[in-house]
Amino acid sequence: MIINRVNTNNLTDNNIQDLYLANNLIIEKYNFLKRFRNVSEYKDLFLSAFVGSDNELFIIENASLICGILSFVKSTDWNGKARYKLTIHLCDLIIGKSLISCLSEFIDKKLMQHCEFAITTYNNELIDLITKYSYNVHLKGNIYTLKKEDIDINLLNKSIGEYQEKNRNIHMVYADVIKEDHIEQYCNLFVKTAEDMPDEKEDGYVRYIITPEKQRQINESNAKRNITHHCYMAFNSKNEMIAKTNLSVNNSDTRFPYQFMIGVTREYRGKSLGKWLYAAMYKKLFESTEFEKTMVVHHPENKSSISISKWVGYKFNYLEVTYLINK
Repeated sequence: MIINRVNTNNLTDNNIQDLYLANNLIIEKYNFLKRFRNVSEYKDLFLSAFVGSDNELFIIENASLICGILSFVKSTDWNGKARYKLTIHLCDLIIGKSLISCLSEFIDKKLMQHCEFAITTYNNELIDLITKYSYNVHLKGNIYTLKKEDIDINLLNKSIGEYQEKNRNIHMVYADVIKEDHIEQYCNLFVKTAEDMPDEKEDGYVRYIITPEKQRQINESNAKRNITHHCYMAFNSKNEMIAKTNLSVNNSDTRFPYQFMIGVTREYRGKSLGKWLYAAMYKKLFESTEFEKTMVVHHPENKSSISISKWVGYKFNYLEVTYLINK
């Protein structure tokens, strides 16, 4: 078993086809979203990122057969800190001593070059490899997806009516961009509810900091990239924002919307506001957008958010963990 770097400048059509087929095996194994519909999209949207850049692509080979794909790229976290990240995708093969030894040798060489970097793995399949190193857990998330055909629109309509009746002193506001009259409250609520997330328990976690200025920049970026930020916000009788949920849709390719950051202030929890927000959001999405699956990421210990997602129809796909390792 050996790891070889892929020179993306010199790939033949057959090479690209082989990589694409290996990628499809990986998608099937982990139950990933199939973002590349054909080999041309794989070349244009994935392989192009490794042409003329510092990004590196590697394959794990066994007897000339591709049995894994590694990417080593320089990226930034959500607060703008740059670091290298190694992502390990394995085809359906036995994870034995030979593979662990091969990957360990590769990681050792990268540590000699960079001293520290992040590693992303799936379903704890490489935990024996990770524990060989000094590491902190940076991010841990269960990925869930929801098919459009699994949305029960009758349930959503019924639930919206019930929650409105139970909470007459609370009203919902929908926005497709976070506007100035809501931006400060939105950012404050985002930060406040993020503090209660189980992610905070991870020793390598970096909290996302959102400010009105950063949100304005996000608004501008979304407009340039043709992305709609669907947001439902709940307000009390004093017009204070007490809950919100978010979902982004790439209007250039609406197949896979992304649900993120549902949050309810502590004093209003237990009133089914999370379900109300989800019911309103997925009724809106169902009626306005052609899509295949939505995706959401929850920390495995975030039981309340997982429960709400399952209630609307989300199903578990895989566990993704990113570690920060160093010498």
